[in-house]
Amino acid sequence: MHIKLMGIIGLSASMLANAADYTAVNKSSCNRMINSTQAFVLVLDKGDSLVESINQCAKDANLQGAAVTGLGQVENPTLAYFSPNPEDIPTLTTFNGFYELASLTGNITNNSGQYYTHLHSTLADKEFRGIAGHVNKATVGLTVEVMIQPFAAPIERTVDEATGFGPIVTH
Repeated sequence: MHIKLMGIIGLSASMLANAADYTAVNKSSCNRMINSTQAFVLVLDKGDSLVESINQCAKDANLQGAAVTGLGQVENPTLAYFSPNPEDIPTLTTFNGFYELASLTGNITNNSGQYYTHLHSTLADKEFRGIAGHVNKATVGLTVEVMIQPFAAPIERTVDEATGFGPIVTH
């Protein structure tokens, strides 16, 4: 009887996976990282929406906030340029074709369950010419690997009335 009970306990314990058991997830398995502060890789597939997929993963994992870096390939990215004048409308430019995502950096904030992913990227075309800017949207080309480092405490944004921008709240 003791052997059977130990076997059942051992089997149950091995079946209970936690975030420490995962290093890489896809957009369908981000819930495995729920409430984790462990860094992980979000692997995105061709056709996935870059920004929406990161936001959804953050929500599924119930992240408080996170730092984000990444690399891969994107298709038809739209980048934004924001003027320092809050009255100016951001300049949005879509670059048609496939681009090497040479660098992706940013953060994820969580305002009471409303996630915002703030990303900047450096992209290169097939002639190795670079472009950079705020990522408004992009479709994943071959793949994108996003390294997500969750924070243990919440990170929030608020709109600054003087500038119209949404900086991270400091305490």
